[in-house]
Amino acid sequence: MLLGRISSCVPGAKITIVHDQPWRGRIHLRFFDEPGGSSLRVSAELDDTGLAWWMEQRGWKQEVSADLRLHRISLLTSKTGPAAVFAIACEYLARLAVDQVNADGGIGGRRVELAIHDDATDPGRAALEAQRMIHSGSRAIIASVTSASFEAVRRTVASEGVPLIHPVLNEGGRGEANVFRWGERPLAQVRAAAPWMMQDGNHSRWFHVGNDYSWSHGAHRAATRAIDEAGGIVTSHAYTPLGTTDFAPLIDRIDASGAQSVLSSLVGADEVAFERQLWDSGLRGRCSVLSLVMEESTRERIGAQAANGIWSAFGYFSTLDSETNLDLKRRYFDAYGGWAPPISSISESVYEAILLYAHAARAGQASATDLVRNLRQVTAELPRGRVELNGPQVMRQRMHVAQSAGDGYRLADQ
Repeated sequence: MLLGRISSCVPGAKITIVHDQPWRGRIHLRFFDEPGGSSLRVSAELDDTGLAWWMEQRGWKQEVSADLRLHRISLLTSKTGPAAVFAIACEYLARLAVDQVNADGGIGGRRVELAIHDDATDPGRAALEAQRMIHSGSRAIIASVTSASFEAVRRTVASEGVPLIHPVLNEGGRGEANVFRWGERPLAQVRAAAPWMMQDGNHSRWFHVGNDYSWSHGAHRAATRAIDEAGGIVTSHAYTPLGTTDFAPLIDRIDASGAQSVLSSLVGADEVAFERQLWDSGLRGRCSVLSLVMEESTRERIGAQAANGIWSAFGYFSTLDSETNLDLKRRYFDAYGGWAPPISSISESVYEAILLYAHAARAGQASATDLVRNLRQVTAELPRGRVELNGPQVMRQRMHVAQSAGDGYRLADQ
């Protein structure tokens, strides 16, 4: 999946695309008039990171050995596959966080080094990358991936004692002492959003749509509970494989059900395709939609028209007007330019996870046990506001409800 934006266009002569996924660079399309027709010449620019990515896709993996002079942490994200919609902003914000930590002296007098790994939205690949991260001496792993990939990584590295942090929204669950699942929970998301959606007394009959793996199944159980509490009823659930592109049969089922509201837990490219097709079907005229994973990057890919009016609930939106968030956005766009993808809760959570890890590592470097204990009890003021870590499975944070409108989100509570 190549994600980018047209940055300039000379009619009949040249189109330039600035892209940031799966590597950062530019693609130039040049048009030439020739006898009997025209020709097209395509050229691409890529940096060292892009070259390394291309080599890896063709089997040239660069193995990195441990360097005791550095404090290495790894980010596992989905540079390819259906979840690639989020990845580049996660990578940029991870680099921004590491730069901030190093500017403050690093960790234990050592400079922090960030290693980026791609799970390709595939649990098998995620497990292999986890082995590489451990072998290279990573002191912590930030896994901004689907729950399926996260579980594959957990099974691979939990016994190693390395802190494994899943900072993005997830369905929760128990794990080993060194496994941390932060981020929003679907129960909190739906509890916050459902009353806003049903305040007019309508939209009380719900249809749930999701991908067929642990995230959506757990999210739908939690959502059913929250909707019942709000006085609604769930008429049906439907699950599709990750990577589905044709949602017409599913949209026909929603139409036939008479549902007034749709809850979507679809991820990445699947959510983009579903929302576009739901809009084209005309069904959005009578159905409201709550999307659990439609943050700023996904909304941008859906498009302003098709995304208009969709509800979301997260601990962070880029439109938050706190000084801390305004400072983060300024530094982000200064570093990566105006064409950088928007910041969202999914990418911002990676930035915060690295800062929280650094805080815990600096506070207790005597042993891995000290570090894990410190990660269980942290209170901090971050771009999303005040957060409290209470144990490995809980991050207390304020939940914001918003509706997509125009080129962004309108916060219902602001």
